[in-house]
Amino acid sequence: MFGFNKQNPMIDGPIEFEFSVEINRPASAVFPLVDVSDPGFSQVALGNSVNRIADDTYELTIEEMDDLSFRFQVLECIKDKQHSAKVVIEPRVGNLVEAVEDYQLTPLGDDRCVAKLTTKATFADHLSDEEIAQEIAMMSMAADADLTKLKLHAEEGVEAVRAYDEDQEADFDIEFDLGDLDIDWDDIEPEQ
Repeated sequence: MFGFNKQNPMIDGPIEFEFSVEINRPASAVFPLVDVSDPGFSQVALGNSVNRIADDTYELTIEEMDDLSFRFQVLECIKDKQHSAKVVIEPRVGNLVEAVEDYQLTPLGDDRCVAKLTTKATFADHLSDEEIAQEIAMMSMAADADLTKLKLHAEEGVEAVRAYDEDQEADFDIEFDLGDLDIDWDDIEPEQ
């Protein structure tokens, strides 16, 4: 019988996620949106605040999550080309220990570019395969949504990002009543 292994994780170390999107704006217009040190940083435009706490470290406070702090340690910053930062949420939420987010911008002429986001996420030790699979699914959706919002922000402005976020929140407000349904993941076998 093949089932989830709750003793040994299926993956050790950071898990890498990579997404890219073409944006109909030049890299010079997109870069400030990903640069945490820039006044045009996307989160600032959304009404959140960023404070510099060291030469290369910034603290993002999101209005709806004011009890949390997102610490960005900038690892690499090449204007209009690359922005890489280690991100830690304090206090820690869920199983994410830290993430390294690396944005690469590649021009496709004077008026558009490709934005590639590579995220290396480190999760808490000793998660079951099921928990790791859930974390991978959530991180994949988050990274994909980050690029979608970056494209919207660059091409259509901050109001398009707000509308996207409202749509996403509405989608998650659906509640499912599963009654007494209880799933035992150890009893599920993959088709062969």
